[in-house]
Amino acid sequence: MLGASGEPETGACGERDAAYWTPRRARLFNLALQSSDFPAQTLKALAPALAGCTTILDVGAGVGALTVLLAKQGYQVTALDPKPVMLQELRESLVRNRLDNVTCLQAAWDAHVATPHDLILVANVAPIFDDLLPFLTEAEPLARQTMALVQNVGPGSEKFYYGELYPHLLGRPYPGRADYLRTLTLLHSVGIYANTRIISYRFDQPFDSFLDAVQFWKELMRLETADQERRLVAFLEGRLERVGDRWIAPMRRRSAVIWWRVASRESA
Repeated sequence: MLGASGEPETGACGERDAAYWTPRRARLFNLALQSSDFPAQTLKALAPALAGCTTILDVGAGVGALTVLLAKQGYQVTALDPKPVMLQELRESLVRNRLDNVTCLQAAWDAHVATPHDLILVANVAPIFDDLLPFLTEAEPLARQTMALVQNVGPGSEKFYYGELYPHLLGRPYPGRADYLRTLTLLHSVGIYANTRIISYRFDQPFDSFLDAVQFWKELMRLETADQERRLVAFLEGRLERVGDRWIAPMRRRSAVIWWRVASRESA
C-alpha cells in the first residue's frame, strides 16, 4: 500500500513501485506538507464526521498529513502504513510537535491487524480505492461511528504538471486516473449515500536547489535523453519560483472529502 493521508494519490510514473518512496522523496513530500493547507481544509470539511469521535484509524497514514493535525486537536490516532521510510518521517514529526497520542503500526491494511476505532479514515491511498468494496466490507464493522474517504478530484493532470509534461517530454497524453465520482457511484450502488465536500488547497513542492528539482522530475518521469532534460529545464525555468534559499513548484489541487455515519447506515 503506497500513499498516505492527504498525499498525492499514487498513479503514473512508477509510483506504485515498491521502491517509489525513497527517504529523499518522503522528505520532499513532508516538506510540501509543512506549507500546504491540505490538512486544515480536510479536517474542516470532516468536522461533522469527527463530532463525537475520540479515536481515529488513519489507513495509509504515510508521513502523517492528517495524523499530525488530528493528534494536535486531541484525538487518539492510530497511523497504519507499510512503508518504514514514511513512518520514520511521521515519528520525527511527532517528536518535533511533542505529540504522544499517536500509535504507529507498520503494516498494510488488514482487518486482523486493525482494531475498532470511532472513525476510520483513508486519504488518497490508490490501492484501496482501486478495490474499494472488499476494503469497506472489512473496515465498516471496525468503525464505531464513521467512515471517511478523501480522494482526488479530476484526472490528476495538475500533479507535478503531468498534464503538460507528458505530451511535452514523452509525446503522449497523461493517462490520468479515476476520481471521486467513481467512488461515489460505487458507494451509491451498495446503498451508501455519503456526504461530500470538495476542497481546494495549495500543495507547493519545495526544493533545495533548481538542480534538485530537475533531478526530481528526471527520476519521476524516467527521462533518458539530453533533449528531454533540456526541455524539462526550460519548462521548470518558467514555473519554479525562488523563495528565500529554496525553489518552489507552486501547485493547486482539489480533493473530495466523503463520509457517512455507519450507525445510520445500519439502521436504514
